[in-house]
Amino acid sequence: MKNANISRLGGFTLIELLVVVLIIGILAGVALPQYEKAVEKSRAAEAITLVSSIAKAEEVYFMANGSYSNDITQLDLSFPGTPARYSGSGITGFQTKNFICRPWGGAWGWTDAVAVCNRLPIESFYAIAKLQNGKMVCRFYSNKGERVCKTLGTKNGSDYILH
Repeated sequence: MKNANISRLGGFTLIELLVVVLIIGILAGVALPQYEKAVEKSRAAEAITLVSSIAKAEEVYFMANGSYSNDITQLDLSFPGTPARYSGSGITGFQTKNFICRPWGGAWGWTDAVAVCNRLPIESFYAIAKLQNGKMVCRFYSNKGERVCKTLGTKNGSDYILH
């Protein structure tokens, strides 16, 4: 009888363990979407930096040559990732782990863009572009992409203007 009381006082019941596991599961379910949102927002910040760098190099090229370049190797720019050539268009850009970026040249339907970075896989999330008028915009291709663009800027037609 004395042994039964000692073992009962020394541990947790199955119900107590199940309640703890359930509480941890609920907390993880609430925290995971917020974590994913924060990670995607940091990826978007990477794209904004890349687009800004390409756009600045394009402006320098424009001042020197009177037109924008569609070849990233002609720009005074060191870029991360690997070079990428777009078949049939003669446009060269670069690809990182999360984005494929390119200078001006009618990129993905952006006729007035100086530089565009598209979230990989292409046309499944969103793209960030710097326009010739100086505005930075986010265009979405899916619901997830719209949620990212919404956190970054203000809706204007089918795009979000970034602040």
